[in-house]
Amino acid sequence: MRVGLQPTELADGVASRLALGLLSVSLLVMGCSSPVQAPSSLAPPDRATFRFAQGPEPRTLDPAFITDAYASFIAANLFEGLLVWNSAGTELLPGLAARHELGEDGASYTFHLRTDAIWSNGDPVTATDFVVAWRRVLDPEGGSPYAALLYPIRGARELHQGEVRDAALLGVEARDRHTLHVSLKHPSPWFPAICAHSITAPVNARALKRHGYAWTRPENIVVNGAFTLHEWTQGKELILARNPYYYDANAVKLDRVVARVEASPEDVLAAYETGQLDWTGHAAGLLPLDRLGELAGRPDARVHPQLGTSWFTLNTSEAPFSDVRVRRALNLALNREDLVSLIGPLGVATSRFVPPGMPDYESPRGPSFDPEGARGLLAEAGFAGGQDFPTIELAVDDRNVHKKVAHWVAASWREHLGVETTVFSRVWGVHADAVEKRDFQVARSGWLGDYPDPSNFLELFLSDNAFNSAQWSDRAYDGMVRESGRTADSSSRLRLLAEAEAMLLEEAPIVPLFHFGAISLLRPTVKGYVDNSLDVHLLKYLSIAEQSGS
Repeated sequence: MRVGLQPTELADGVASRLALGLLSVSLLVMGCSSPVQAPSSLAPPDRATFRFAQGPEPRTLDPAFITDAYASFIAANLFEGLLVWNSAGTELLPGLAARHELGEDGASYTFHLRTDAIWSNGDPVTATDFVVAWRRVLDPEGGSPYAALLYPIRGARELHQGEVRDAALLGVEARDRHTLHVSLKHPSPWFPAICAHSITAPVNARALKRHGYAWTRPENIVVNGAFTLHEWTQGKELILARNPYYYDANAVKLDRVVARVEASPEDVLAAYETGQLDWTGHAAGLLPLDRLGELAGRPDARVHPQLGTSWFTLNTSEAPFSDVRVRRALNLALNREDLVSLIGPLGVATSRFVPPGMPDYESPRGPSFDPEGARGLLAEAGFAGGQDFPTIELAVDDRNVHKKVAHWVAASWREHLGVETTVFSRVWGVHADAVEKRDFQVARSGWLGDYPDPSNFLELFLSDNAFNSAQWSDRAYDGMVRESGRTADSSSRLRLLAEAEAMLLEEAPIVPLFHFGAISLLRPTVKGYVDNSLDVHLLKYLSIAEQSGS
């Protein structure tokens, strides 16, 4: 997942159409569902408040349009899917599905929903809510950027790409109010993990139809997770409140959560030191870059690797980046060992793409530092010594770590290639929108894994993937990645993926930089937080202990 009160511009234009079009038939099924009253046995109202730094403000909280880790962090606590991760991010647990079975063919799942699952407006949660949500994601006119995550489902790709028009051909069926059957094209070992992703969360069709794209505003939103969206002050904070309708509300220890957004690293640290924050947050760049070494040694510091990679994307649809020799030269001109002192605990420098931590998978070696070879390739492309090479426009978001890395890259390209680079930064949301629209030459990108499998990274560069902002396309690459999805033998499957990654690094539509690491400060009174490489932190697992001696 790539690292606004209203949805993105893309979502704005389609949400109301989806609400009135694709959902209309499903609403007929839901029309007979009667709202229920809020549970009477609620937990005491004086439970603790948890305060943390969210980092960039979410661009949307609509599960169909979330593409980044920042929005996903909030949405995962508002919307619960069929399955959820445990606090350590190592095991999938029952969510809305009390249990599920894998079919004998290995390519079908039957999910049995909880009968006590209720929306925050009192509507029962039904299997139809999942059918509605998944069809909505795959509507070819909907523009959901993450729709490809559902492609393992039979008929999903064909429906999303407009090859078929009948949504009933999608392999998702509500067999009754509490039974959801899913048919896959072929066995997919990571499909259960997809069922814990925010894009597979159900939606309340009644709220969607009534409010259109505005259905995620605090006054309109209807959720089924452990928390509700109580308030959203643009540029300041989001406030979540414990959801009394949640099926396990009595086990939720927090009464309120305050997520502070768009604060500077200095303000975040000051707020933590003065007791205004309990956690400095999971996003990169939330602590002062020049103090990371010092802060990492504190007893309240949490430092751990993440399953993610930061890189620069080259827009291969534009010259000179359409020339593979230029792309390779830009990669070879970087001595990534110098990155170590720049990023500290925020990552591990790399020339590979897929991060470590994938079971039984070893990434092929990426390009080594070779300035002479880089200059030779640039000369072959007609730019000897950097002569006549146009000034590169390098776009990054405005967090200090990414700006610092960008200026180091620019200096390296100038020193070793004679190429000039202009670095410009924008707030994260504006930067992300520009990358999605392919409005850049070279841009900072990043991906935090949704599940620990290399396919979750390598599928990003399939020709038809919405996240392929490099606009690079190779039929052989597509073939290897797709064949891996049909390959049952694990070693053969991983070998295909390694060959695909080797091709990606050779063709160089990207400049890999570092694998993510995370550093944050966590107050010792916070219990239930567990570091994990997937960066999964459901707030329902957290509690605040009384301070000893207080």
